[in-house]
Amino acid sequence: MQDMGTTLVIWAAILGAIAAGSMVLGAIVGITTPMSNATVGAMCGFGAGALISALSIELVSPTVEALAHADIAHRVEETHHFVTLLIALIGGGLIFITLDQLLSAHGGYLRKGAYVIAQHARNKSKRQADLMQSIGNSSFFSSMSPDMMHDLVKLLQPKFLVEDEHLFSVGDASSELYIVRAGSITLTHADGSSHTVERGDLLGEVSFLAHQAHSTTAVAEHGPAELLVLHKSQYEVFSRSHPEFAASVRELAAQRILENKRHVDQAAVAKQAWANLAIDAIRTGGSEVPTAAELNTMKEEHNNAGMAIWLGNLLDVIPESFVIGTVMLSIVASKTATGMTLSFWDVMPLTLVGALFLSNFPEALSASVNMKSQGFSTGKIIFLWSVLTVICAVGAAFGAYVGESIPHSAMIVVEGIAAGAMLTMIGSAMLPEAAHLASPNMAGFSTLVGFVAAVGFKLFE
Repeated sequence: MQDMGTTLVIWAAILGAIAAGSMVLGAIVGITTPMSNATVGAMCGFGAGALISALSIELVSPTVEALAHADIAHRVEETHHFVTLLIALIGGGLIFITLDQLLSAHGGYLRKGAYVIAQHARNKSKRQADLMQSIGNSSFFSSMSPDMMHDLVKLLQPKFLVEDEHLFSVGDASSELYIVRAGSITLTHADGSSHTVERGDLLGEVSFLAHQAHSTTAVAEHGPAELLVLHKSQYEVFSRSHPEFAASVRELAAQRILENKRHVDQAAVAKQAWANLAIDAIRTGGSEVPTAAELNTMKEEHNNAGMAIWLGNLLDVIPESFVIGTVMLSIVASKTATGMTLSFWDVMPLTLVGALFLSNFPEALSASVNMKSQGFSTGKIIFLWSVLTVICAVGAAFGAYVGESIPHSAMIVVEGIAAGAMLTMIGSAMLPEAAHLASPNMAGFSTLVGFVAAVGFKLFE
């Protein structure tokens, strides 16, 4: 009997290695073979559907069925097991969320596309709130509605100047509208007069609207300055949805032109002609120009993100590896009761192992690309995924080893926690990533196919 116990532990380790082995394959494919987002998304959906099916059948269904078929003598006990399972499911989800947030704070969110999207949205929301607070009290923006301000800050891009750095000079082309967020900018006219614009002030709006070269020189004369930039094509789009903003900018520009007329020499006919031309252009509107590309700095914010990505995937592997061993033991118990001689293939939980294999592949594929971008060598990435495969094998072996000595009620708690953690991971990462990378219909259908495939594995068990 002891020899059989050792054999079962070895079999469980092999099953764990099989389930996690696709991570090494996914890492190799992710590093060496470009794949379309739609393909990766469909694979994520397929893996999510397969996992949902496997967890429902292998971890949840036995306790539910036991309650459904319990006689009066065992009804109370099976009800207790059922309630224990529900609590364990919730507990597993909460444990996963807590650990996942700790890792995400150090860059672990980069392991999954859905997490990256969510983090980017949080970063963007915080940045927009900061922008609204920094410029919202200025005389120009204070009259704008919160909704208009919220829409505007989505379009603004930062620009930084060191002390004495020029923003533009007389004669430079104008295609951007500037807002001073911090510091100040000194504007010097051709006649030598100058004035300073400070936080919340618009800058360059006259040339911007008139489609003319700048008539002043703008310098960060009194120290570093931060500007917010609105490109002309973005301005045109925003103005169509918020015409009152365009009207306010034009009114401000007209006031600035009238002020500038005081500095125009009567003999400088060219300057007067420029002012008249600018006023005419402001009244008639403008045209679109190409927008600038958005900056992506999320990965640069975490120097240790590569290892956090790996640790995040370790968090995903631990519960799934343990349940491989425990589910295998359940199959062993049911088939031993029939008196049949067991072989490796007889005790293999094909539904669970197949689902894990299919879900681990796209997970490792996308995570390896992010690890590569963090500076990890190909050899190190493959080594780390191989280590995860070994850990999964050890976890499955441990599940089989302790499973024989753990009471049934305690096993329900363990499997419930594992299932809750895995289901939370599916809902928070795999399904959102599938819907983001592939079309919604493709993500939904691939999830269905994965679910059907995992159920179909039951035919071979």
